Amino acid sequence: MRAPSFLIAMLAASTAAAQPSFDARDLTGHWDRSSPLESFANTPGGTRGNELPGSREAPFTPAGRAAFDANKPGYGPRRAMQRNDPMGRCEPLGLVRNLVTEIVAPHATFEIVQTPTRILQIFEYRHDWREIWLDGRALPSGDALYPKWNGFSVGRFEGDELVVDSVGLDARTWLDKLGYPHTENMSVEERYRRVDAETLELVITITDPEYYSLPWRSDVKRFRANRGKAQRFDEQIHCIPAEETTYQDLVGTGNLIE
Repeated sequence: MRAPSFLIAMLAASTAAAQPSFDARDLTGHWDRSSPLESFANTPGGTRGNELPGSREAPFTPAGRAAFDANKPGYGPRRAMQRNDPMGRCEPLGLVRNLVTEIVAPHATFEIVQTPTRILQIFEYRHDWREIWLDGRALPSGDALYPKWNGFSVGRFEGDELVVDSVGLDARTWLDKLGYPHTENMSVEERYRRVDAETLELVITITDPEYYSLPWRSDVKRFRANRGKAQRFDEQIHCIPAEETTYQDLVGTGNLIE
C-alpha cells in the first residue's frame, strides 16, 4: 500500500528541517579529509589499505615518466631505501600536495578563512598557507609570473561552486607522496562544492603538457566540517631539524630530515 501523499510530504519536510542550514558559498571553517585516498588521484598505492576499484596510472608523456621514475618516495608501491622526497629535507610541500592532505588523521585537515575579496587556506600539516584572490584580478603573466611554492591563485564562483585557477608553481614539489612530478608550466584548477552543512567536495585538475598527455583530474576529495577544532589552539606543526622527533611523532612519515 502506498503511503498517503500528505504523509510523504510531512516526512520530506521533517527531514529537511533536520538538516542544518548553510550558505553554499561560505566555505569558512575547519575541514578534515574523510575520503580514503592519500594520493593526487586513484593511482596504485593511493591508500594505506586496499586499493580502490578503478585505480589507474597517470597519463604520462615520456618526459613525465622519466621524471616520475627519478623520484624515490618513502611511501607506496615504489617505496625506496634511497629516498629523495622533498619532505625529507623539510622543503615546502607545494600547493597540490597540501590540498591532497596526505597525512593521517587528525592532521589531514585545513582551515578556510573567507572574506568578500580573499580566501586564506591554512594547512595544519607543515603549518603552511595560501591565498585565493576573489577581487577579479587576473593571474600574473610574463615577467610578473615566477615560480613560488604555492603559486598564484584567483577564484570566482560559478553558481555555488568555487573555481580556483593557479599558476607559477615551483617544480621542486611533488603532487603527492607517491612522487608524481610537475613542471613550472603546470596550471591547476580546483573546484569546491559545499554539498551540505557538514560536507565539502574538491576536484583538482592539472594541465601540464610536458609531463602529462592530457589534463589529469583527481578523485573527488571529500572533507567533513570539524567545528570543535576552532576551540583548540593551533598545534603548530613545523618541520625543522630542532623538532624532528616531535614532528615524526605527529605525522609518522618515516622520512628523516637530511
